[in-house]
Amino acid sequence: MSWRQIWKREIRQMFLADCRRAILLFGAPLAYLLLFSLLYGTHTIKAVPLVIYDEDQTQFSRTLIQAFDDSERFRIVDYVVSQDDMEQTLREKAVYAAVHIPKKFAQDAKSGRSATVLLLTDGANILIANTVTTAAQEILAGFARETGAKLAEINTGQMPTMAANKTAPVELRLRVLNNPTQSYLSFFVLGLAMAALQQGIFLAVGASIQNEYQPPGEVSYTHPWTIVIKLFPYWLSGTLAFFITLAAATQLFGIPGKASIFSLLLLAVTFTFAAVAFSALLASICNSELTFTRLSIAYTVPAFVLSGYTWPLEAMDRIGTVLYYAFPLSYFSNVVRELMLAGYSPLLYRNSLILLLGGAFFIAMAVVCHSRRIRHCHNMEAGKPYQA
Repeated sequence: MSWRQIWKREIRQMFLADCRRAILLFGAPLAYLLLFSLLYGTHTIKAVPLVIYDEDQTQFSRTLIQAFDDSERFRIVDYVVSQDDMEQTLREKAVYAAVHIPKKFAQDAKSGRSATVLLLTDGANILIANTVTTAAQEILAGFARETGAKLAEINTGQMPTMAANKTAPVELRLRVLNNPTQSYLSFFVLGLAMAALQQGIFLAVGASIQNEYQPPGEVSYTHPWTIVIKLFPYWLSGTLAFFITLAAATQLFGIPGKASIFSLLLLAVTFTFAAVAFSALLASICNSELTFTRLSIAYTVPAFVLSGYTWPLEAMDRIGTVLYYAFPLSYFSNVVRELMLAGYSPLLYRNSLILLLGGAFFIAMAVVCHSRRIRHCHNMEAGKPYQA
């Protein structure tokens, strides 16, 4: 068969004879993008249910409660009259956080003694716990600064600006680059979509390779290197699926897209090349499509977890670090996020080269394994024993 016939055959197989290949390749990343974009569409965790236990019952304590009520991060759902009621509400999961304002709260603050506020939160969900802790600290810091300035103004007769500078001599100004709202949508969703793209490539290529070992195999009777020609449509389709997914991310869900087309194209073609080559190698050594599917699915979760996308490489132990360098997704997902959010990545060219070299190694190994598998199929059809 000529290369044109092989391409036509694969395109027909992908889009007509075995449509699941196209559905997996194009549909998997879009499905993940849609699902998790809707989930993280609020960008950050808001309106965490909060219960208040105010023992002080003064205008001072009510001002602090109002500060919590004004914050979009909290939603006050109840006021209780005892510590037991507060803890019971937390145990029953009616709320995820509680604020306890003790007796003599206002008196201690106005007399110069330390006024303590107790914050309780459920650490079973670390995302909620981190949100509650950070937001409460910001509210209390602002309340303390404002209250201290008012007390200094009253007690010393200073002007408001001077009183504020006296009570807060050091001011922190925070500027978060590239993801200023610290949105989970921008942080998390792209990586999941790229992991789904990888899985879609794996399953589509695996089905194609395994089809050659089922009689009659048209490509099986040609030179072993025709596997490279056979995989070319999947490489192009994977690259196209990558850009369709990013277009949906930016146009439908407002994820930033600051990268240049050249940077994205370079990363896309090298990663899809590595993914197609790796899946071809894996499919060539599996004895059935079912076995390949099980192995590829078993590979997907560790590859994403250890890719450094959600947990940084710098915080991994030695084993995690070694495994990080073994997964192609590690050289891809973080760079995609950096390109989309910041417009550049210092690792773009290095990682693209690694993916290109890795893909070349995988494709060479796939050719060897495919050739051995084809000879085995021919011998079986001829009734001859297989010789390695």
